[in-house]
Amino acid sequence: MRYVFIANPNAGAKNGFKRYRDRISSVCEKLGAEYKFMLTRSGSDLTDFARSEGEKGDEVRIIVLGGDGGICGAANGIIGMDNVEFGIIPCGSGNDYVKTFGGAKGFEDIEHYLTTPSRYVDAIDTGHFASVNICSMGIDAIICDRTNRMVRAKKLLGPGAYTLAVMISMLGRVYNTLKVTIDDRDVYEDEFMFSLAACGQYYGGGYKGAPMADPSDGLLDFVMIRRVSKLKMARLLGDYKSGRYPESKKFDGLLTVKRGRKMKIESAKPAIVNIDGECLKLSEVTFEVIPRALRLIVNDANQ
Repeated sequence: MRYVFIANPNAGAKNGFKRYRDRISSVCEKLGAEYKFMLTRSGSDLTDFARSEGEKGDEVRIIVLGGDGGICGAANGIIGMDNVEFGIIPCGSGNDYVKTFGGAKGFEDIEHYLTTPSRYVDAIDTGHFASVNICSMGIDAIICDRTNRMVRAKKLLGPGAYTLAVMISMLGRVYNTLKVTIDDRDVYEDEFMFSLAACGQYYGGGYKGAPMADPSDGLLDFVMIRRVSKLKMARLLGDYKSGRYPESKKFDGLLTVKRGRKMKIESAKPAIVNIDGECLKLSEVTFEVIPRALRLIVNDANQ
């Protein structure tokens, strides 16, 4: 078994390569494993490097040292490759994806993690690039886009940037007129704050937007929340962030939760779409499950 560790040493709040390099080398040498590090400069490098290693055809573990953006970038290079097992050492500015599997701790015990079996997880086909976590259109995508711009400007990182972006975004328009179609059958037309499709449970620096999502069930969880006043939106935020909102009476008449394979969203005007933290402006997008897309290494203590 080969091990390939891919890192962008300039990404995120922590330098994952510098932090983990010696520990990884020590463990791999103790295991007698063939290994190497690959350093990148961009998300496209992550995709290309992961694909090139996977296309060699042998059994390989490709492990990303980074956050949610790095995970998404590398995953897009290896989706559907059964010879590749995909690993994560979370050290980015955002580490939401691993929260679905119990959090970062189970991924940071290097010796245990490198010998842990993998399991299949799903992904989402967006028609642009694949997502492994959560995709959405609406106010949460607007917040994500604003957060990204703050991070690029180096004003704030991680949850702090997201919280400030929430506050600023709530001063503007907080809804879109959408037509949402689930599995080519169920149609919802209304003014929505947002509409999302999820494999994972967390996004936005710890918001539990899809608390019942199972990344291995071959289905997506869909969440739609209708327009409310800005004052009421502020009152809803705590329950939404904690993932308690499906049981909260505050969401009566506002919330639709479904499970299925495909969500098509059509917007009356071009709107921001969030795909694992990367943002596009579109009038229409479709999110469709890719079952058993990746063999993800998940520490058994987290399962």
